[in-house]
Amino acid sequence: QVSDLGQAVGQYELLLGVRAYLLDDGTRRFQLGRGAVELAEGAPGLQVLRFAATAPTNAPWPSTSDAFHGLSVRVGPPLDLAAPEIPDDAANAIDHVVVHSPNLDRALALWRDRLNLRLALDREFPARGLRMLFFRSGGITLEFVGTLPQPTNAAGPDRLSGVAYQVKDLDACRTRLLRNGVDVSAIRPGHKPGTSVATARSGTAGIPTLLLSAGG
Repeated sequence: QVSDLGQAVGQYELLLGVRAYLLDDGTRRFQLGRGAVELAEGAPGLQVLRFAATAPTNAPWPSTSDAFHGLSVRVGPPLDLAAPEIPDDAANAIDHVVVHSPNLDRALALWRDRLNLRLALDREFPARGLRMLFFRSGGITLEFVGTLPQPTNAAGPDRLSGVAYQVKDLDACRTRLLRNGVDVSAIRPGHKPGTSVATARSGTAGIPTLLLSAGG
């Protein structure tokens, strides 16, 4: 959600390099080749994870934020919106969404064991004091980050923290954004071998944003 919808739409049309659809409720939706971003007026920040169900699930997903440990999660049918033609210097997909959690064992019990999302990786990074879980759904990674060791009081809420977008030509994307006044970091190697990343430091409506290329 954003405090100034008109301004944020302009920022995200520049950031993502695609135009927004206007939905019936006034929400603006940026449809990418994989995943989408929706902007609506409200308290600024990442607010909702939305999953598209192409067939009825075996068991209903929980409908309250308490069940999702503080996250707002919605499940519904996919919208019939075609992805626009996406140039090489634009975002073509959501790569991952970051969630900070005080209790990763709790996250495993919910997302893997109850909701059957595929756990692609459970890895500890002792030098960074982090443990990370990587769940996969619809080709997008839900990245849960927690501290090592796990806090003694691990009952706090999970919180959405940031988004990473895939781009085909990261250098061209960065050049386009810099030319239009967006503050973008230098390109650096990503944590995943073979990837390159850059951080968008403005024009994101305050959302921590990473641009990622798998092309090295």
